[in-house]
Amino acid sequence: MSEDFRSDPRGATMRRSRQTELYIMGWLVIELILLIAEASGLGWATWIPRLLVIVRILDIFQSSVNLSVFDQLRTSEHIVVSSAVRTLVLSFMNYLELLVCFGILYTSMIGDLLGAYNWRDALYYSVVTQLTIGYGDIRPVGWARLVSAAQGLIAVAFTILIFGRIVSVLPRLESVISHDVE
Repeated sequence: MSEDFRSDPRGATMRRSRQTELYIMGWLVIELILLIAEASGLGWATWIPRLLVIVRILDIFQSSVNLSVFDQLRTSEHIVVSSAVRTLVLSFMNYLELLVCFGILYTSMIGDLLGAYNWRDALYYSVVTQLTIGYGDIRPVGWARLVSAAQGLIAVAFTILIFGRIVSVLPRLESVISHDVE
């Protein structure tokens, strides 16, 4: 624990929360710029958006694993840093970010998506893939097949981790039952 947290846990948590929100908002702005750039065909080198969204995808997944698994293993105490509502909202934002990041990735490789012709088709394909719907109207070939498989695996793992995180911040059943009995 940092000295800042020991002296003022509530203030340190609030500062960390604000930093996290600014970080996420910064990435949302970057993703929006990338999506607009890809949609308008600015002619960027395709490795720029690919690299940025891959970094963000790994960042989202890594932070979810840390929060859900490793932070819980670091101490024997049950530590709740955020509320269930905040966790749910941030998790939903990260889930949407994954949709957009993969949509940008698919837009940068639109030639590998049979039946996709523009950024809207790529974003649609990202949604259909992440939700594991798979209508079959757009079909990946080449590297897009690997990206699609990775998106499906990341989305399922992310969903499991987030459900675990949300359940961990809910009140214990015993405490709810004991309050009802009295």
